[in-house]
Amino acid sequence: MLIIKNMKFRFIANAGGIFTGSKGTKILCDPWIVDGVFEDAWYHYPPLKTKLSDIQDVDGIYVSHIHPDHYDERNFDFPKDIPLIILNEGPNFLKKNLINKGYNNLIEIKDNETIDFKEFKLTLYKPFTKHIFEESLIGNLIDSALVLENEGVTAINFNDNQPDANACSFLKNRFKNIDLAMLNYNAAGPYPSCFDNLTTEEKITENQKILKRNFDHLCDIIPILQPKSVLPFAGAYIVGGKNYYKNEYLGTTTWDECAEYLNKNLNFNSKVFCLRENQTFDIKNQKQLEKYEKLDVNEMKKYIQSLKDKKYEYENDQMPDISELKDNINLASTRFINRVKRFNIELKSNVYLKIKNEDVQIVKGKDADRHLYCDLDLRLLNRILHKKSHWNNAEIGTHINFKRIPNKMDSDLHTCMSFFHL
Repeated sequence: MLIIKNMKFRFIANAGGIFTGSKGTKILCDPWIVDGVFEDAWYHYPPLKTKLSDIQDVDGIYVSHIHPDHYDERNFDFPKDIPLIILNEGPNFLKKNLINKGYNNLIEIKDNETIDFKEFKLTLYKPFTKHIFEESLIGNLIDSALVLENEGVTAINFNDNQPDANACSFLKNRFKNIDLAMLNYNAAGPYPSCFDNLTTEEKITENQKILKRNFDHLCDIIPILQPKSVLPFAGAYIVGGKNYYKNEYLGTTTWDECAEYLNKNLNFNSKVFCLRENQTFDIKNQKQLEKYEKLDVNEMKKYIQSLKDKKYEYENDQMPDISELKDNINLASTRFINRVKRFNIELKSNVYLKIKNEDVQIVKGKDADRHLYCDLDLRLLNRILHKKSHWNNAEIGTHINFKRIPNKMDSDLHTCMSFFHL
């Protein structure tokens, strides 16, 4: 006799966790386990007890996108026969990377397509908006969201794919009763922590504005989505190494702070809850199976201090020859211009790289009075040029310091800088 169990979610860290279906099928999501993604900068807090060997016994792995806190290429080591669930949407950098690593058992799901996977129905979505808060012509190229249905229970794992009001209306109409919404609450990125046109006080103020903006957005969309429960999810990290001091104004905070804000300001009766590592939520019964204990912020600050002497891998490199570096920058700049033509846009900002005491222009923007100055370790820059590191990962890892005039976001430029390399 088949015993029907309830669909559950067991949290690991950040955007990682395991859904278990009514017949025991396990789907692992976005397994970042080992510290040091984003060019050695990102660390888990609390430190993880889970090891890669602990999460091998699963029936499928959903990888939402190629950012290393979701797909840690360094440590993505699973049996090649495990099905990998990915979005079928181009340009598919993730698919190309997985195939290059020998993973061919791919389940590719198109936008708004539903498939059967054992006892689950799975639906995937491409990015709901180009950019949730900023003006953008190119927008989000890589994210996805996963809807899981099992025995009348529906959960949506949004991870970094933040929905707007229209997307929430669509999802509510499409899935009717949503039992769990896993919603991002942070703003992982270089602003304001890396923008030196701001004073320390201005960075702290901007950090608070960004968090309130994100929390208020959740307060706006949750009543549209009307989920029974909300789990603040994804973007939970701290920065180690020489940039540790930037934790004070990263544009991020703990999931506890988000939950407290929602419980105080949300105009809908969703259950807002948090999970620690290896704690489980029974989605059908809306029940946490273990007692939750809030994060100790003071202990977190002590842990951050303990990470300040960690070395980034590029700090072990020799400094590049400046003449050769400049030649490579000029060549990369020319190739960058040709690559960006595919988007059929004009970049707004003039962009400069700090090379010793010289600002070397690499992008000529259409707005003469709009400038972005970039300053990073020349060893890391050399790695980026030779595709051993990646500009976007360096940005998100807080390795690049910026000055922008005026202090106005040019989101398309930051997207395009991913194509700055030889």
